[in-house]
Amino acid sequence: MTQRDIDLALEVVQAHLPELGIPKRLCTVRLPVSGRVVGQYRWHSDTLRLNPRYLAHLSDADALDLLDTVLHELLHKASPLWKQLRDSFRPHPDIWRQAEALTARLGPAYLARRRSVHRAGQQQA
Repeated sequence: MTQRDIDLALEVVQAHLPELGIPKRLCTVRLPVSGRVVGQYRWHSDTLRLNPRYLAHLSDADALDLLDTVLHELLHKASPLWKQLRDSFRPHPDIWRQAEALTARLGPAYLARRRSVHRAGQQQA
């Protein structure tokens, strides 16, 4: 599914949590595939950076990890600027917990949508 998994994650978040907002830009080339950083929100350019590893064909577990990363970064986007700056330099377990809870809530809808898009693509092929 590759890029479509990312697009679907953003669509599901937008449908269920429009208050988080979707960044103007999405970048999947700036973070090293083998690096430990899987996502990053850049407030000055309103860019969501995702690790290119999310462009691979993902298992359901990997797709949920992608959704968690997207939610984590969008929670940063929705935070006040001072908190975004502070969280850039220190652990932020509050965001981790929120993203985990939201992933548990939205995960079933995301996976169902992902499967239906995948099935539709197979029928067209």
